[in-house]
This record gives sequence, structure tokens and C-alpha cells, in this order.
Amino acid sequence: MDKEIPITILVAMTAVGLIIALQPVLPSGAQRYSELGVLGPNMAIGGYPTNLTRGEIVHLFCYVGNHEGAVTYYQVLIKLGNSATQVSNTTAASAPLLFSYLSVLADNTNSTFPVSFSVGTTGSNLRLIFELWSYDTPSSQFVYTGLWDQLWVNVTGGT
Repeated sequence: MDKEIPITILVAMTAVGLIIALQPVLPSGAQRYSELGVLGPNMAIGGYPTNLTRGEIVHLFCYVGNHEGAVTYYQVLIKLGNSATQVSNTTAASAPLLFSYLSVLADNTNSTFPVSFSVGTTGSNLRLIFELWSYDTPSSQFVYTGLWDQLWVNVTGGT
């Protein structure tokens, strides 16, 4: 009976040690997600431009947040579309690229960064489409996350 107590303690300590050692690789059940936001020129929600002149420099800010459970390499694409441009949480917009931004974020961190670009065409009801992409290591390419925002603008020819 005296030999059984140390063996029982050893088995219990081994089980606890295994649980502690495996904790970082066991699924936590936490929801994994990314965030994308567009902020106005004052780095706040609102104050977005609605009327632009062709070639005018637009100054905005993008916010990207990482809650994916790992370091993530992000790409934000800013595209110019119109009312017929299709974009959804499953389909990226097929539209001309205006600007691209790359960022690497640790888990549970975020970044707010300035974006400046111009629109080289005129038109009414044009869409500035902001898409979030993340790098997929197995395929060695960026993949669309399904996150997007948009701003509607009118662009005139100017003087």
C-alpha cells in the first residue's frame, strides 16, 4: 500500500503536466476574426468626402484589427467601383486598384494608418471600396477575408 501512494502521486503529476503542456495547442473555442474600418480625415467615424475633383488627393485612415489567434499578414486594397460593381463577403470587387497597404499584426493588436490616394476619373455615384485580404501560407498568396467597406463619392473634372 505504501508503494501505491507515490505511484498515484506520480500519475497525477504527469496528468497535470500533460494538461499544462498541451494547453497552448488545444482549441480554446474563442471566435477568430479580423476587423476593417474606414475613418475620416480627422481619424474618426464621419467627415468622409462625398464630392471630389479628379486628381484631388483624398486623405483617410484605415483601421485593421487582428483576433485570429496568430500573427497575421494583411493587405488592404482600395478600389474604384460604381453602382454596378459587385462586392460581398464572398466575392472581392473586380475594379481598378487605387492603393494597397501591407501590415503584419500580432494577435489581439490593431493598426490605424493613413491612406492618401487620388481618383483619376470622373463620375457620379462612384464607390471607394476598401477590402481586407490576409496572407495564406499554404497557398503562398493573399486571400480575400470577406471584409469590406465603401464610400460613395461624386468626382468632377475640376478646372
